[in-house]
Amino acid sequence: MTAAAHHFFVEPGAVDGERVTLRGDQARQIASVLRLASGDEVVLVSSGDDLRVRLDHVATDEVSGTVLFRKPNTAEPAVSLTLALPLLRGDRSEEVLEAVTQLGVSRIVPYTSERSVARELSAAKRRRWERIARESAETARRGRVPELAPLVSWSDLFDVLAPPVIVAWEGERERRLEVPEGAAALSLVVGPEGGVTEQEIALARDRGATIVSLGPRNLRSETAAIAAVAVILASSA
Repeated sequence: MTAAAHHFFVEPGAVDGERVTLRGDQARQIASVLRLASGDEVVLVSSGDDLRVRLDHVATDEVSGTVLFRKPNTAEPAVSLTLALPLLRGDRSEEVLEAVTQLGVSRIVPYTSERSVARELSAAKRRRWERIARESAETARRGRVPELAPLVSWSDLFDVLAPPVIVAWEGERERRLEVPEGAAALSLVVGPEGGVTEQEIALARDRGATIVSLGPRNLRSETAAIAAVAVILASSA
């Protein structure tokens, strides 16, 4: 089979030596949605390894196969990037989540601030976000699904972000976005639709964050998040 085999994340318990067994939603997707059959091959990602598997049993309740070979997944970026993502109106946060997962973020921290329009992340929406993150990571053939942290407020945000922390702010005019040389981990904060207040920026500075500009143009929150993540991960490749 070609290199375009479908990718799936599986729990370590699904792999027993050279045998793999999938049940539930993954079995239904393989059998009913993708309509794969015995003899087809898929790539399963488990514990950071890519396992090439030839299917020998395909049913809606159970799919099984044999591991042909395994190798370390090499799609993860060199820098572990956490994105502090504001809750946005409608499905805009989901658009950002899909894009930044494909780009390679390691962790996503949803937050609210003084000027946030959206303020709640329901249990149903959180489950949807987790599904989007998983599917987007599979699409990008990554080695792991990014962690989705609990929702926090701006006042608590800097307690859960690993340093160094960079805050992209439209009010900054001099310092531009740069990746600290040699950084193995980094946290990025982008503001909500209404922007970040002077008081919130002051708090961020007090907590050790570096405030940067993304350029002279006024960017929507979703554009700023995707662009900044792309720059950081491309710079650290």
